[in-house]
Amino acid sequence: MRSHTIAFRYKVMLLFICILMSGCSATRFLKENESFYSGADITLNPQGKIAHKKKLKKELESLIPDEPNTTILGSRPGVWFYYIAGEPSKPKGFKHFIKNKLGKEPVLLSSIDPDQTSSMIENYLNNEGYFGSLVRFEIITKEKKKKSSVNYTVTLQQPFSIREIKYNLFDTTKIPTEEYVNNPILKTGQRYSLQNLQADQKKVEALAKNSGYYFFDHRYLLFEGDSTVGDRQIDLTLLFEPGTPEKALRQYSMETITVDPDYSFEKDSLTTKSDTVEVNGYRYLDDQNFRPKIITDVINLEPDSLYRRYDHLNTITRLMSLQTFKFVNIKFRETDDSTTLNTEINLTPQLKKSIRMQAQGVSKSNNFVGPGFEATYTNRNFFKGAELFQLRLYGSYEWQISRQQAGSLNSLEVGSEASIAFPRFITPFKIKNTSLKYVPQTIVRSGIDFQQRISFFRLTSITTGMGYQWRETTSKSHDLFPIDLSFVRSSKTSPEFDTLLMDNPTLANSFQNQFIPGLRYTYVYNTQLRDAPENNYQTKINKSDFFFQGTIGLAGNLINGLQSAFIKSEDSIRTLFNLPYSQFARGETDFRYYLRLDKRNKIATRINVGVGYAYGNSSILPYIKQFAVGGSNSLRAFPARSVGPGTYNVRTDENFTSDTYFIDQRGDIKIDASIEYRFDIYKGLKGAVFVDAGNIWLIKNDDNRPGGQFAWNTFLDQLAVGTGVGIRYDFNFFVLRLDTAFPIRKAYLLPADQRWVFDQVDFSSPTWRKENLVFNIAIGYPF
Repeated sequence: MRSHTIAFRYKVMLLFICILMSGCSATRFLKENESFYSGADITLNPQGKIAHKKKLKKELESLIPDEPNTTILGSRPGVWFYYIAGEPSKPKGFKHFIKNKLGKEPVLLSSIDPDQTSSMIENYLNNEGYFGSLVRFEIITKEKKKKSSVNYTVTLQQPFSIREIKYNLFDTTKIPTEEYVNNPILKTGQRYSLQNLQADQKKVEALAKNSGYYFFDHRYLLFEGDSTVGDRQIDLTLLFEPGTPEKALRQYSMETITVDPDYSFEKDSLTTKSDTVEVNGYRYLDDQNFRPKIITDVINLEPDSLYRRYDHLNTITRLMSLQTFKFVNIKFRETDDSTTLNTEINLTPQLKKSIRMQAQGVSKSNNFVGPGFEATYTNRNFFKGAELFQLRLYGSYEWQISRQQAGSLNSLEVGSEASIAFPRFITPFKIKNTSLKYVPQTIVRSGIDFQQRISFFRLTSITTGMGYQWRETTSKSHDLFPIDLSFVRSSKTSPEFDTLLMDNPTLANSFQNQFIPGLRYTYVYNTQLRDAPENNYQTKINKSDFFFQGTIGLAGNLINGLQSAFIKSEDSIRTLFNLPYSQFARGETDFRYYLRLDKRNKIATRINVGVGYAYGNSSILPYIKQFAVGGSNSLRAFPARSVGPGTYNVRTDENFTSDTYFIDQRGDIKIDASIEYRFDIYKGLKGAVFVDAGNIWLIKNDDNRPGGQFAWNTFLDQLAVGTGVGIRYDFNFFVLRLDTAFPIRKAYLLPADQRWVFDQVDFSSPTWRKENLVFNIAIGYPF
């Protein structure tokens, strides 16, 4: 009876929506002989065998400039709002909002120009080698529905291919030809393409500019084509345009290089400053603000050397990466002998000192949200060597939003961090920076953090470290911190939490006061950050990208080794400054793959795996180094840190009390995987459908958490799975994300064949919704 009632309600709701949308039809506002444009279609009529017709059709469809209005159940609600708003009398107000925010200007057939579109398609086909192809169009109008579409029919000729390529211009210049031999753009047998010809010309320009031809330009190049050779083939010859300037064919070297570290646009510093010093061959206008060698060491351009375009561009990149200068401007002036250039490197500094204060809305992966505050003092030239010093003070008060997590779950956090970044390697021995584009950094930082988990404990963390950050390329970066020291102290524990620690020795060990001395290395490869290198002359949209981050950390080994060698002790637990120190190895990888279906649809996937192992002086990983899953950036169908380990479920524990129990499950091994389909809805509004899977496990058996130990033959069967939908709004500078998820597989259910809970999903049940629906509010994408 209940199911029939629900079905009846859905039918009534659907009928109501249909009636409502029919009332939003905008056709009644059209004048006589007007009709809406409903889209276009392309029909290919190939003349002979032609490869990749589907791909070509998509390319031609992308040339159609006009898009029809969005329709819902045959109606155009955006156009309806546009019409009913009329003409607002003010540039703001209710009518203005209706017309410009909710409304959408109608796209009528009269605004479409099929002749122009046909010409665009024909031009594109000629540029891609399909010479002689013709385009005709037909307008199809449905009078009753007042809508019209356009059908373009393409008579597609077979494409021309390249038979032979000649580069006569290399005989009269010193432009190197190795790049053409090793990595050609144009190849014999290749389909003729104007885009490839233009890319080839730009390649010649880049090679020339990197060989001293400062005034060379690809517009001085001309391809001559002979299409009379037969069999739909063409011979190409690359020549210089008639009237090419003589200086474009002349190599230039740099004579003097002048560096002004305090340049002003209002007043040309070169005409007002006379104090100069000679630094490694550079003329440096000394302003007493920077140590000259710090600046000249990052400049790739060298006196008495050939001009090279990549040295020019990389010098700008390196100087800007110092984060000290607002503008970098390099000027080249031809000298009287017409073979050399005088170079001026003008640097406009940023404000040396600044204070930034901001209020924040904090959203964390553990579902804690709340207000926050942060103040940052910055000095961009701390020791007159472009050092970046920052002192950050922060605080936040957060509470966990989850209907599945009862009790008082509030958190107060305050802390500070001081850091200084030196734009070079500072090491006991000399290390050569192999990157010509990026400047390495030596970073020293120290901080203290107080976190009060109200009703449970206070955790004090003191951290200090020294390390190096450098980029190998735009997409490859490295972090190496040989000194990574933490001191963790828990205090102000509540009686309930003390009882929990007494009942759970494993948890008590992870919360003990201890030092964590170690080192850490991280490698990141992110193809989304790739830029166009010097040898890439064709603009391509990457259909797929991937991100990889690998981190490995070791703690306590050096100190333990030194103590073993020089200090004889029979204590089972060794100490540093009268406190035990941790000894462990920890590794984590994060791999993400992004597949672009089209400009509005994307599939994003991620798999995150982490393993940590305590040994020697430790029996368990420190609390802050253990792994957890669940929350807004992980298993979104489960509250943060509530899953696992393994088949263990904290809520079925005999000691569990929902009002006071500490639901914060952590482990030694983590597997966390997601797949998400992302799509655009309207402007900045985007949607997503996702599936998450994962769990944590223990390496060693814990009697207090039965079923939590990892085993190779059972771990896949212990994965928790959840699914859901999300709405995101892109504000350009940040993304607000709202995800709703529910579990479809619960890892703790026994026997194992009952873990899938598809049959229990019941959105109409308040009890099911309360026990299973999880709402996540977050800033940014989950991955």
